[in-house]
Amino acid sequence: MLTGKLRLTAIATLASLVIGGASVATTAASARDGDVSADTAVPGVAPSGSDASAVYLDGAGQVMDMDAVDESDAPRHAAALGCTPYSGRDNPHRSRTGVVASGHGWWDKGNCSNDRAKVFNCLYEWYTDNTWRQQACSDTKTLKPGGGSVQRTVARRDCRDTRRTSRRNHVDVDVIGEIDTGEKPMNQAEVDCRVY
Repeated sequence: MLTGKLRLTAIATLASLVIGGASVATTAASARDGDVSADTAVPGVAPSGSDASAVYLDGAGQVMDMDAVDESDAPRHAAALGCTPYSGRDNPHRSRTGVVASGHGWWDKGNCSNDRAKVFNCLYEWYTDNTWRQQACSDTKTLKPGGGSVQRTVARRDCRDTRRTSRRNHVDVDVIGEIDTGEKPMNQAEVDCRVY
C-alpha cells in the first residue's frame, strides 16, 4: 500500500506520462505544497505581505513589467530633467449603476507648466496565485488638470457577483510637450464585486 505522499507523486508521474506533459506533475506538486496554480486560481482578498512577490498580468495573461522604462524614452523618466505631475486616482469601487467595478484617473500640474496631459487608468483584480490581473483599461484622453466629472478617465468592468475582492486602480499621466517623470501610482481597496 502506498503512503499519501508517495501515492500523490505516483499519480502525478502517471498523469504526466499519459497526458504527455510535465505541467500536471508541477501542478500536483504545487497543490501538495499549498501553492495555487494559475489554472486553479480564483479572485480573492490579497493577504498582507503578498505585494513583495505579486506579479501583474495583462488582459491576455502575459506578465507585465510595471517598472519597465522604454529606453527610447529614458529622458522622460529622469526626474532631474523634467516636471512631476500629480497623478490623481480614486479607490476602485462599485459603481452606483449596478454590480460594476470602477476606477477613475485624472491629473494636476504639480510642478509642470503645460496644461494638457494624456491620461489613462487600468483596473486589476487579485487572484490566489498572487497575481494582479488586468480587468479593464480606460481610453487614453487628453485632459486639462483638475479632475471633476468631466476631466477624468474611467475604467469599468461588470462583475459576476458581489463577493469581496482586492482591486487596484493604476493611473498613467504623460504631460504634453513637457518631459515628465514616469510614475504609475495606484490605489488599492477591497470591493464587493468579483469579475473572474
